[in-house]
Amino acid sequence: MKLIDLFPSERIFVNVDVSSRKELLGFLSERAAELGLVNRQLCSRAVAAREELGSTGLGNGIAIPHARIEHLDKTLGLLATLSRPIDFEAVDQEKVDIVLMLLMPEQSGGDQLKVLSGIAKFARQDQVMNALRQADSADGVIEVLRRVDADV
Repeated sequence: MKLIDLFPSERIFVNVDVSSRKELLGFLSERAAELGLVNRQLCSRAVAAREELGSTGLGNGIAIPHARIEHLDKTLGLLATLSRPIDFEAVDQEKVDIVLMLLMPEQSGGDQLKVLSGIAKFARQDQVMNALRQADSADGVIEVLRRVDADV
């Protein structure tokens, strides 16, 4: 799956101003609902339940919150860069400023691991993450994603 397909411009949010993980996950769940992708409460509950199992903060300022959601037929992504880093209880204790939220079909099976693995690999590319941090618009983020997709 191409990043540009997973994170289209309407699902990219730049310089989001939130003060906590809970507020951020609520913001992303609300945006997903406004876009008609999911039920907000269902999304919020599913993502919060996954976070209760352990933080999805990867380290190096990156988090990949994710959950399986009823009635989805394909994996959806929302990408947010934050105006200021927040505590996400990441494995390295570093605050998070880039969030790649994935909403997956309830019966996604092995596809879920494939998508998560691909996103985790993408998130470990320091040069790419720094370019995302520098992007000041959704169009700027899209340009970074296009370059990554072209290199794959």
